[in-house]
Amino acid sequence: MHHTDWGSIRQFFQFFCNSSVNKTFRPNWLLVNLVKKIQAMSASEEQPERDELKCQRHGEKLHYFCEHSGNFLCVMCCESEDHRTHNDSLIEEAAQKYQVKIQSQVEILQQTEKEIVQKKEQGEWKINDFMNHVNFERIKILGEFRHLQQVLEEEKNFLLSRLHWLEQEGTEHRKLFMASMELQLTTLKKLIDSLKVKQQMLPSQLLEDIRVILHRSEEFQFLNPTLIPPHLEKKLSEAKSRHDSITENMKKFEDNLQANGKKDKNRFLKGMNEKDKQNWDETIKPGPWNPYPATPTHALFGAPFAGEAAPSASLLAGSRETYVEVPGNGAGSFGAEITERFKVVLSEWLKAIMVPG
Repeated sequence: MHHTDWGSIRQFFQFFCNSSVNKTFRPNWLLVNLVKKIQAMSASEEQPERDELKCQRHGEKLHYFCEHSGNFLCVMCCESEDHRTHNDSLIEEAAQKYQVKIQSQVEILQQTEKEIVQKKEQGEWKINDFMNHVNFERIKILGEFRHLQQVLEEEKNFLLSRLHWLEQEGTEHRKLFMASMELQLTTLKKLIDSLKVKQQMLPSQLLEDIRVILHRSEEFQFLNPTLIPPHLEKKLSEAKSRHDSITENMKKFEDNLQANGKKDKNRFLKGMNEKDKQNWDETIKPGPWNPYPATPTHALFGAPFAGEAAPSASLLAGSRETYVEVPGNGAGSFGAEITERFKVVLSEWLKAIMVPG
């Protein structure tokens, strides 16, 4: 409830205008609030005024702020038809109200900032976790193929060594065979030559030692040496059987791997947009960049970090049990299990080729 001395106000206007003020004079509450604000200010609270804002239309000092238009108004602007229905308030009051709004918006934005920072940290962790998965899968593939290469290399070396040994044994027996045949042929030739000589002699000479010579020729028997000993024949047969088994299993493994690999590739490329396909083509294109580094970054298989010992060969080429489960969060944590498809096929093939021959 406003208590204003309207009589004093009427006298004020009568003094300056030399005219009486109608008793139906309508109170201007905006002006009343302005007067009260001015009266409430003490001398100690007064601050140096900045350059006064003047109304360009009326030349009056601007005291009000229009919520509707966002413009500063003078007293006459407030009373005009354009602003009479608008919600106008003193500049100081409007500023205080907007201070509250600004503070509220600051708090909202700060909360949003906090959420964004949290999302950023979570996103960065997820991306790092994804990259760790990718790197660990690369390490697994490198480790598995290195292990498989070692198994194949060892098996190949054994098979070739066995063939080399059989070759040496065969060469030795060929030498013995040829020596035996040459010796018998030489002996036989001498007997034949001696008999032919006897044929050309005179009767008395022919009969000399004839019985010894004939006995010697009659006693000659061809000794047919063994070409290849049975134990070598058996070992060669075992080697051939082993080779056939390995070839068959490798063919099955190759066909299975290629068939499943084709399905996996189609599944991988399915749903890719043009940009992803272009990046993929760039990835597999021959060039200096190698997406499969020869030196993995994981400490289990790759070059050790400073101060770390290099992993042992048994760890690099050992059984699949040497891999360990790496802790992680939820079902997405990665371990050392190779894919079921590859694991089953590889295990079956390794079992097949590692059976003693």
